[in-house]
Amino acid sequence: MQKQRHFSGNRLYTAYRKIRFLAKKGSLFSLSKPAKAGKIEISKRTFHIITINSCFLFLIAYLIIYLLNLFITGYTAIIFNIPVIVYFYDVDYLIRGIDWTPDSVSGVFSSGPIAMFVLSIFLLILYKAVETETGMLRLLLLWMIFHSLTRFFGEVLVGTILNKGFGFVILYMFVMDTGKVIMTIIGFVAMFTMGLYMTRMALYSANIYFNDLLRSYLFKFINSQFFLPFFIGNILIFIIKIPEFSLFDVAMNASMILMLIPVLVRSINIEDFYFDDFPKEIKVKWIILITAFLLFFVFRLVLGFGLRL
Repeated sequence: MQKQRHFSGNRLYTAYRKIRFLAKKGSLFSLSKPAKAGKIEISKRTFHIITINSCFLFLIAYLIIYLLNLFITGYTAIIFNIPVIVYFYDVDYLIRGIDWTPDSVSGVFSSGPIAMFVLSIFLLILYKAVETETGMLRLLLLWMIFHSLTRFFGEVLVGTILNKGFGFVILYMFVMDTGKVIMTIIGFVAMFTMGLYMTRMALYSANIYFNDLLRSYLFKFINSQFFLPFFIGNILIFIIKIPEFSLFDVAMNASMILMLIPVLVRSINIEDFYFDDFPKEIKVKWIILITAFLLFFVFRLVLGFGLRL
């Protein structure tokens, strides 16, 4: 009952925001189209700032999730008495190929993806609790959700195709080609479905910068907040890992696009967003940029030598 009252309150407040917006623009009692009567101009510079902030939050979120995945996998290997060295590009298992057992393969190569799936559920619950907040760190949380889901569904999808990572588990389970095709389809559908589910969560992150987000600016916002940071971020990750990189890692990182495309597709039919009346400050968050540079410098320097567990 309390949840229903909360939902009704949100609907009433949204209606109030819309009426207030139309009245402010002089189109509440006008017979002309609202889009022409009160058009808000948002400068290109604003979207450039959004891209810069989101790009570096994308990188920080990637580093957090990527390191968690590396160390969880490494410590799982130790449980199976397999010594490892963690590098910035992968985990080196100090064991001969013939010494691997089905149990150790299943345990080691499934531990990271499963842990990321559990983490993504926790992060989704946490994000729903702070969904209406306007702090920049909420976007970091959202990117962490995307990265953790990619580390699960993306690894299932790409690993099954390339026989890497979680694909080793599939191989040792003696899954036939038909089973691999089914696993690939499940991974694809799951990522697309998660993108559809997270569309409103993604669009609601606009309240970090705007009081209102009209449909006419939805595409520009999605492009600046998600697509450009995704492409630029992946290019920077590729450069940072040179000369050590793998097709598997690049393909898995790229698979996040399967969750971003549904955000764009579903947003086509979504109405205007009316958030709050609090003043917004749109500027480059230098603390985010500096933090990203420092974290990646330490990451490349320390794990470039390797860290034995």
